Amino acid sequence: MNALLPEVDREAPRGLAAQIAGFYARAIADGRMRTGERLPPIRTVAEACDVTRATVLEAYRQLAVDGLVEGTVGRGTTVLGAPVSQADADKARLLSPYADAALRRSQEMPGAPPLPKGVPLVTNFAELTPDGQRFPVDAWRAAMDAVLQRSGAQLLGYGQATNGLPELRALLAASAHDIDPGLHADQVLVTAGAQQALDLVLRTFCKPGDTVVVMQPSYHQMHGLLRAHGLQVVQVPVDEDGLALDQLAHALRRRTVRLVYLMPTFHNPTGRTLDLAQRRALLDVVAGTAVPIVEDEYQTSLRFRGEPLPTLRSLDPRGLTVTVSTMSKGLFPALRIGWITGSEDLLRPMAAVKRFMDLETSPLLQAALVEFVQARGLDHYLDALRVELRERHATLQQCCAELLPPDCSITDPDGGFLAWLELPQAGQGDRLAELAVARGVRVVPGRVFDLHGQPSRGVRLSLSRADSRQIRAGITVLAEGAQSLMPQQGALRPLV
Repeated sequence: MNALLPEVDREAPRGLAAQIAGFYARAIADGRMRTGERLPPIRTVAEACDVTRATVLEAYRQLAVDGLVEGTVGRGTTVLGAPVSQADADKARLLSPYADAALRRSQEMPGAPPLPKGVPLVTNFAELTPDGQRFPVDAWRAAMDAVLQRSGAQLLGYGQATNGLPELRALLAASAHDIDPGLHADQVLVTAGAQQALDLVLRTFCKPGDTVVVMQPSYHQMHGLLRAHGLQVVQVPVDEDGLALDQLAHALRRRTVRLVYLMPTFHNPTGRTLDLAQRRALLDVVAGTAVPIVEDEYQTSLRFRGEPLPTLRSLDPRGLTVTVSTMSKGLFPALRIGWITGSEDLLRPMAAVKRFMDLETSPLLQAALVEFVQARGLDHYLDALRVELRERHATLQQCCAELLPPDCSITDPDGGFLAWLELPQAGQGDRLAELAVARGVRVVPGRVFDLHGQPSRGVRLSLSRADSRQIRAGITVLAEGAQSLMPQQGALRPLV
C-alpha cells in the first residue's frame, strides 16, 4: 500500500507543521486512515514535503496532543481514531485521563466477527468462557448453605481481612505446592478476579508514561488496561521457541521499562507453554535488572497432560516476580475470586491499594469457596473438566491433521481451552475469520491480540463451548475456508 503523503503550501499563512497535521487529521476523520494504521515514517514525510524532520515531528506531536495518534517506540506513530464532535469533546473534558482512555478502548475493543443475521451457529470457537451447563450448581449451593448456617451473621457484614480469609489463603498456597514449593499463606493476596489483580499490579509498579513489555500476540483486555493507565507498550514476539529473548534484552535497556507481563503457561491466544529451559533462559535475561515480572497463570489448573512446571516466581532469585491466578476459568467466572502470590514486601503495598478500592473481596464467597474445596468439590469438578478438555483437544488435533491444507499449522497445548490455527501469510487469519462466520463458525482473528491490530496469520480457537461433534463441524468449515485462501500447498507444520 502506498503511503498517504501530504502536500504543503509554503506561501499559505498556516505553518508547515500545522498543514501536515491538518492533512492527517482530515485523513483520519474521513476514513482514509483507520484506527491501528501507522502514519508514514517522519523521514518519508520530510523528504516528500521537502521540510525538516523537526517540522514533521511537530506535526505528529500536534496530532498526539489532539488524541488522534500515539507514538510507540519501535512501532512508529499509530492512529487512535477519528476526532470527536465538539459536544463529545466537552464531555471528555469532564473525564479523567484513565476514564477517557478506558472508555475509548472499550468502544474500540475488537473481537470475533458477529454471526450474520439468519446464519445458524455451527461452532463457537470464539468465547473463552466456561460452559455454564457444566457448573457445579448443586455442590456450590450446598457450600453456600453450610457457611451461611454456620457463620451467616458474620459473613454478611464487613470483614477484617483485606488480604483475604486466612483459611482461603492457606488453601491456595497449599494448592500451588507442585508449581511454587514453599509458598505460604502470607504470600497470597485474594482479589476480585484476575482483572483486579492485574490492575493492582499496574497501580503498584507503574505510573503514566512508563513502559510495559508484553508478549506478541497477547491478552487483548490487558492492552486496554495498559492504555487506561497511560502506559507505553513494547511487544516481544513469542513462538514455539519461546520468547524472543534478544528483543526482550533490548527492550529492558530502556530506562522507562517498569514491568514485564507474561503468560508462561497455556498462553492466550496460542495455548503455548514456556518449557523449563525457556523459563530459566528468560530469567537469565532479567537477572541483572530490577524490573518486576507479572506472570498471568489464569489456566494453570487445567493441565491434562505432562508434568507441572514451576512458576517464574519460584525461579526468580530476585524476588521480583508476582503470579496472578483466578477461579474464573477453572471453576466459574461469577465467583470473582483471583489472587496474587508474591513476596510480602510486594504484596503489602498492593493490599493497601486494594483497601481503598473495595475494602476487601467478599467474605461470603471466600468462605463458601473454602467449604467447597474442603468438601472436594473443586477436585471433582476439575478432574471431570480435564478429562473433557483432553478429549476435545484430541478431536481438534485429529480433525486438523485430516482436514487442514498442508501449509496450515495448529498448536497442541498440554492444557487449557485454547489452540492457535495459523496460515502462511499475514492477513490470512483475519480473512479466514470473516469467511468462517459467514458459514456459522465463530473464531477470533489474530489481529485482536496485537496492540496495533496488525494483520495476522492466525486465529484463536477456544474449546470451552465446542464439543467433539461441533469441533469436527467447525474445522471442516475452517479447512475449506483456508483452502480457498491457499492455492499453493506445502507440508503440514504441527506446532508445539
